[in-house]
Amino acid sequence: MAQAGQLILAALIGLLIGAALGLGLWRLWLARRQARETRAQQVHIIESLEVLCRAVEQKQVELSEASIRISALLDCLPDSIEPKVDLAAIHQFAETCRQFDRGEQRQELTPRARFQQDSRRWQMEEDQNEVINQATRRLAKVLPAWRSGLGIRGGAE
Repeated sequence: MAQAGQLILAALIGLLIGAALGLGLWRLWLARRQARETRAQQVHIIESLEVLCRAVEQKQVELSEASIRISALLDCLPDSIEPKVDLAAIHQFAETCRQFDRGEQRQELTPRARFQQDSRRWQMEEDQNEVINQATRRLAKVLPAWRSGLGIRGGAE
């Protein structure tokens, strides 16, 4: 009888150890999965920033649109990213541009109101052209270092 109790106790201990190991392996798998997802997101962000910087340089995108997109992407990167670079002009211009209607709200504007907003935005873009272009050039220069610092290989050249 005592031997049966010891066998049951040993089986329960074995089950507990197995459950603890299983839980540990499950947590490890989740952590690795999260790291892969974070890495994939960071790769996408860096690649998008590279494309936007080239588009600004080649004047293929309006500065207001590029600033809004770049600012949003930068906000998704870790604060610890190095080297630090002054991109305040992009963030400030993006914030200023948020005053303009976009999407459905823009479509609901009268053609005259839309033209007035566009005229103001174009004037702001012209006024900020050099400052925003300098900031995107600074950003483009640090992207390879950021890519390397995040442990991401390759990249759009």
